[in-house]
Amino acid sequence: MKAIRRHLFLVFLSTGLAQMHLHAQRGNFISIPGDSGKEYKVFAAGAEDAGAAVIFVHDYFGISAAAKQSVERLASFGYRVVGVDLYKGKSATEHNAAMALMHDVDKGETMRILRAAINYLKRPGRKIASVGFSAGCVDAMNANLLAPELFSGTILIYGGGYDQIEKEKLNKLTSPVLAITGSLDKWPMDAAMNFMTLQKEKPFSLYVQYGADHGYAQPLFNGGKNYDYEATRITWVLVEDFLRQRL
Repeated sequence: MKAIRRHLFLVFLSTGLAQMHLHAQRGNFISIPGDSGKEYKVFAAGAEDAGAAVIFVHDYFGISAAAKQSVERLASFGYRVVGVDLYKGKSATEHNAAMALMHDVDKGETMRILRAAINYLKRPGRKIASVGFSAGCVDAMNANLLAPELFSGTILIYGGGYDQIEKEKLNKLTSPVLAITGSLDKWPMDAAMNFMTLQKEKPFSLYVQYGADHGYAQPLFNGGKNYDYEATRITWVLVEDFLRQRL
């Protein structure tokens, strides 16, 4: 029980939490260099000379309006933020199209895109974190594991799959991981519990939002039926606090 108490925190929705401050940070698509002269488009925001940086990995809709807003919100905290585009210019607005795009992703190409983002952001003394939503959580973790010496933390928002990464790779993890999900969302809950069981020594925290379901921060998911304003607001409070402490 001690191990569970050390890593598991229940966060109940409350209107008493302070409202977040948000300073507008307009993002735009830019090209960054990859291997062998290839270039990749990313959605970027924030000062290029910021002292810390964030790699953002989108959910299965791609670089949607919500993804762009997330990149801009992260930039408003004072970071240079790169939202990798694993769909290479495509995006979806409904479930079937999103699933098709996600299933067409080439894993090798994804790793090359993540590596390009890391190389673009790294500079002497700069700390980096990764943030993923839903299907993007496993690649937010993969980004960390590609260069663990550069990363100061990873945030996984209602996603799973990261617990299935090869043990040899997960053994490289040294920085803290924050997982946030809703209490009604079985996939990320199971992933978090499995990760805590298999990786007992890793610095991992789970925040569970009572009554929230999958995709609560994405208006496109389930036709907007799962969208939860309060759970989304609290998530960003937690994200800002985690990054402030580690970047």
